[in-house]
Amino acid sequence: MEIKPNTGTEVKTSTKQETPKSNSFEEDLNAPYIDKRTVTISLVHNYSNYRKANMKVLGQRRETIGSCIRSCQVLSSNAKEVDAYFPALIGISPNNPDYITRVKAWLSNIQFTISENDVALNTSFVYDHKKDYLEIQKKENAINAEYDKVDRSNTSAIKDALKKKIEALNTLESTKYQYGHPEDIENYLMYRHCLLYKEVAKDVALINSDPTIRFYIKDEAREQERQKKLTKERSDAMANFVRLSNDNDKFNSVFVAISIIRNDNLAEAMLKDNSSKQSIVMDFVNTNPDKFNKLVSDKNIQMKAFIETLITRGELIRSDFNQQISMPDGTFVGSNMNEAIAWFENDANKDIRSALENKLKLN
Repeated sequence: MEIKPNTGTEVKTSTKQETPKSNSFEEDLNAPYIDKRTVTISLVHNYSNYRKANMKVLGQRRETIGSCIRSCQVLSSNAKEVDAYFPALIGISPNNPDYITRVKAWLSNIQFTISENDVALNTSFVYDHKKDYLEIQKKENAINAEYDKVDRSNTSAIKDALKKKIEALNTLESTKYQYGHPEDIENYLMYRHCLLYKEVAKDVALINSDPTIRFYIKDEAREQERQKKLTKERSDAMANFVRLSNDNDKFNSVFVAISIIRNDNLAEAMLKDNSSKQSIVMDFVNTNPDKFNKLVSDKNIQMKAFIETLITRGELIRSDFNQQISMPDGTFVGSNMNEAIAWFENDANKDIRSALENKLKLN
């Protein structure tokens, strides 16, 4: 969803008299605050061959966003939020016997048209106190950060993560009535409706994955932020790659980790010459700079590679049905990789570790 860079506006009254710094900070937090935002709804341009051939005759394409049962149910479920917004829209108060019927009728008759010209919705929110905005923004950032962890190459994972994100965002949005009001209630509710409307893609990565998707919410601001972050990740990854090339032991450890992520046969991968390894690592740097940086910064990367190599050579055994690691004689090492690392770093097991290290050097 396009949430343009925050240009929040504080509503203050001027004063000639200076106030102590602490008082000024408290006043700032308690002052009204406007979180200025715009959400843009656009058409998906998957034209049929017929429309392409007859574009001039058919004219500008127009599609309608209508109502949906899910949106109606969700947006009418929070009685206090409904009472905060709908009296101004339907012209009657909550104590009117027809109130709920009218609310549901309004939601059930949503209809607005999107043409080749995008529709911009004003979703700005006026907070009674800036501190409330800061708290809501903190929670929203956490939701977005969790979603940003998803593997962008996995459409199924994106769909699952997006479902959780939408539920979390809607839950958060449904609390905001307590702290202020939308600058434009109707525009704001249309945005909330689009979040729940199946035919509106909330991530451009899903546009071509579902033929029923006719619209998408532009996320220009977040996409710019994502590109900025990706550029930094790539820059850091290149610097890390150069440093890694001068540390042969660590390079091989990272190579082992990359081979496992790629689902390569580790025994075969380890036989590759240095040039081939460099090429594989460089390809991973270009396609997964964030993952590469995490591998390089992992303080246990060399121990993990050591254990994985031992497993590949048959010196350790990992169960086919869980993460448990043990010796061929049945000696328990750990129920997972982290426990195995702790086992090898324990001074009581240093002789076994040294023996295995020497064994690997001889092979």
